Amino acid sequence: MKGSEELARTVLLCRDYVADDVTDDEICERLQSRRILCISDIRNLSSHAGQTALVTLVSLLSRMGMQVALNIPDIDLLLPQPPLVGSSLPNALIGVSEAFVRGATISKHTDAPPDVIFALGDSPVKDYRAPCWRLTGDEWSGRIASDGVGLPPLWAFEFPMGSMASAGLAATEAFKFVLRGLRLQGSWVHEFVQPSRSGGWRFGSGEALGTEFDLGAIDFISAGAISQTALYVLDRIPRIRMRGRIFDNDTTALSNLNRNMLSLQRDVGCAKVEIVARRCRQVVLEPIAARYGNGNPECEVLAPRVVVGVDDVPSRWEVQRRGPVWLVVGGTSHFNVSSSAHRLGEPCSGCLHPMDEPGPDVIPTVSFVSFWAGLATVMRLLQEAAGKPYTQGRQHLWLSALRMDLPKAAIWSPVPARKDCPVRCFASRSLMDIDRIAA
Repeated sequence: MKGSEELARTVLLCRDYVADDVTDDEICERLQSRRILCISDIRNLSSHAGQTALVTLVSLLSRMGMQVALNIPDIDLLLPQPPLVGSSLPNALIGVSEAFVRGATISKHTDAPPDVIFALGDSPVKDYRAPCWRLTGDEWSGRIASDGVGLPPLWAFEFPMGSMASAGLAATEAFKFVLRGLRLQGSWVHEFVQPSRSGGWRFGSGEALGTEFDLGAIDFISAGAISQTALYVLDRIPRIRMRGRIFDNDTTALSNLNRNMLSLQRDVGCAKVEIVARRCRQVVLEPIAARYGNGNPECEVLAPRVVVGVDDVPSRWEVQRRGPVWLVVGGTSHFNVSSSAHRLGEPCSGCLHPMDEPGPDVIPTVSFVSFWAGLATVMRLLQEAAGKPYTQGRQHLWLSALRMDLPKAAIWSPVPARKDCPVRCFASRSLMDIDRIAA
């Protein structure tokens, strides 16, 4: 079956909820047979935020193997949208048809009835007799709502953080639609796969951050899904300045294409760091095709700010021991996202994750979960650069991506210092000093 290698990890994640007697081929066929219609009029595509919402949604859907049809006008791209190329928005999207997952086409809308519809803002929608959600939001918040719920505003903004959040919310609904068409493990699953009538996400007090950012020097540890999403997001922010290095010794495999937002079919076998450095337009990256550590002299001195996008816990400890001024860690586990930031003197990533719990060799993943991890990572980076970091009570975020419409979807918490911290950070040593003094 076309695309089965690319979708292997998405199929594996579906098995969290799908009945054991459903075959992998059935899951893959269900994913690849869904027709998703994306609709927008020219007004909602006349802003960078509106265009970014559409491009991001189509990318997330296509990386799940779905068939995407576009009912949009011919309009020029306002700003680059890598890995797309070309000047025309519809042509650039159609140009990556099957470039993410084989068999996942992106085409102009025909009379074929869609299974699911997504519309940008207040774009007119015909009665297709299919579930329809509208993507709405502003610079710092994204929202989706079933057609007919509320009065959707026009996408008329340049700054795109909210538009990318809305795309992440919408892609989740398409995925749940697929799951609802398969035999599930039991009635307990239905709470997780129910459609959201409406849902949204706001990035804290983002309104006060401004829209120009000088991020300085940043090191990225890993060129995998979370780092690629972070760079995908950063490269879409107008008026941003950043230079940095990116470490990874891995090459792109077919199984990476279900979530690596800057990678295409033709990149298979190529070094991930080279792909990322080449695709980014605004952010300047030096690719280092080596694993972080292992005696590499490039690793001896880190940039003041470091982004770690690896699920391997010991790798996080090793970076933390190097003492970066500020470290942000993004991770995923099935449908959940972990995001935390650690400044010198604060409880560190070792305090948050004190034990190494090796997972399976093949990790189940899906596009929108990795995307949320990268998006949350960038938000912490922007707040830090603006001098307005999250409070200690929000040092860690645990986000459940399937039901973002529920209050319990996001759990914010402080990171307590631990005496058994494997990094032996300043905060953990201070606890031991207090015990010694008390004794």
